[in-house]
Amino acid sequence: MSQVPAELPRRMSKSARWVVGLSCLNLAALCVVSYLLYGISETWWVGTVLTYAPRLPYLVPTVLLLLASLIWHRESFGINFVSLLIVLVPIMGLSLPFDLWLNGSPKTEGELSLRIVSCNVQAFQPDFEKVLDEISAISPDVVAMQETFRGDPRLDEYFRDWHTLRHGNYWVGSRYPLTFIADIPVPQFGGRTAGMIVLIETPAGQFVLADVHQMTARWGLKELSRYTLISGSGIEKLEAYEGERYLESIDIRLAVDAARQDRPLIVCGDFNTPTSSSLFQKHWSDLRSAFDVASFGYGYTSPCKSNRFWPDNFPWARIDHILCSNEWSIRKCQIGTTDGSDHRLIAAKLALKPRSDADSKEDKGNRAASK
Repeated sequence: MSQVPAELPRRMSKSARWVVGLSCLNLAALCVVSYLLYGISETWWVGTVLTYAPRLPYLVPTVLLLLASLIWHRESFGINFVSLLIVLVPIMGLSLPFDLWLNGSPKTEGELSLRIVSCNVQAFQPDFEKVLDEISAISPDVVAMQETFRGDPRLDEYFRDWHTLRHGNYWVGSRYPLTFIADIPVPQFGGRTAGMIVLIETPAGQFVLADVHQMTARWGLKELSRYTLISGSGIEKLEAYEGERYLESIDIRLAVDAARQDRPLIVCGDFNTPTSSSLFQKHWSDLRSAFDVASFGYGYTSPCKSNRFWPDNFPWARIDHILCSNEWSIRKCQIGTTDGSDHRLIAAKLALKPRSDADSKEDKGNRAASK
């Protein structure tokens, strides 16, 4: 009796081979991009470019390949699904506040609840009324603004019953009494004031607030072009510029720590860098980011104004932050939704925990480690 030959495997079609090859290539490329964003970041000019470039375009080839795998080669669906997760979570910077979801944020007896808003108001353009409307809806206790060039009479009108301070391009308003401590002058970039530090008196005690604005990476990135990349001059200028930003960040942090002493601390403002950046991680990671701790999503805050190849009011970078020391519990954080400025505001609900020796020692240890 003759044996029936086993069925030979079907030959993969040309379309299927393309789907498999491109899917593997895309996954490998996304792994490289993730490493450049988190492992290299601003220590190399390529990582700097990727850090400040929009992340959404990475979805385009991934989604197309995911659909192609369903049509021509379903076995490669898993590869593209992993690629999709890599884009949506690490590359696009999805915040997943697992600790808050699992453990909540238990209240402590005697704590002070504080709502704080921070916004780079871009000289009150293009529509400061939108910003004020959002602030009014949040009903904060403290507001910090950057780029308040020349001031604006609407500040006095809206915050007429508040305690307010303005120094240079920085403005802070508080329902509680506040005292000016220091500006933050830095020698980099021709000498500029990179922030203002104030002391705020509350029924639960004092805390220090630093309203900061670090220099943008944009001007260094603009040195890059096809010609300067070929000659190498653009790369040299970008690296020199990034070195200045690094030194500026050191000087800002030193000024903040000197003013803080051992008091509870909030640092807010336009950091011009995402929390994933090596620049941020080196100088600010010992403080807790309100958005990372207490918010789900991407929280992009800038840019909101028109760009050549990007839609209006569709920011792609989360560069505005509210950071706090361990004395604070973080209850909630939200990002504004309007384009009253080139930056969306960031708001957080914090709670000042009763001071303990353990908190003080832990915070001092974190500050020492960051240095």
